[in-house]
Amino acid sequence: WKINSFNQQIVHHAVDVDLFRPLDIDRSPVILTVANDFKNRDYCLNYSGWERITEGLDTKVVGSSPDGFSEPAPSVEKLVEDYASAQVYLNTTTVSPIPTSLLEAMACGCTVVTTATCMIPEVIDNGVNGYISNDESELSSYIKKLLSDETLRKEMGSRARDTIKEKFSE
Repeated sequence: WKINSFNQQIVHHAVDVDLFRPLDIDRSPVILTVANDFKNRDYCLNYSGWERITEGLDTKVVGSSPDGFSEPAPSVEKLVEDYASAQVYLNTTTVSPIPTSLLEAMACGCTVVTTATCMIPEVIDNGVNGYISNDESELSSYIKKLLSDETLRKEMGSRARDTIKEKFSE
């Protein structure tokens, strides 16, 4: 498209980093995913992969679901609390330019584990501000590693928030 030859700028998604921020609360050993109609949107959200990746682990899914699988957060403040209290955020999407929920989790200092699709590899530097892969067993091993290493989670979560502040802040 030769955007640079027209002296154009790309406007990225934005997150309100004053609203989506770490809170002074303990993080629970839970893997959070935020997805509406997760099961029925398997084709793009990869629910079946999520099931395999999280097998045997404590999970929490937030999002509207007609089958009662999950409920949406009752408020933005509660959603921020969910991000800020989870030890790991897992994104399994296969078709999304950049999931806003991934950016929100990062803004809240939550360590992320994600698929390497669409624009996500431009945001996540593997092992620096999150973990990224398309190998389900690798994603699962990253989660287990993070659940067992508080120092790594804190450092990576802090770098995740820095990434959002630098590149995706309103």
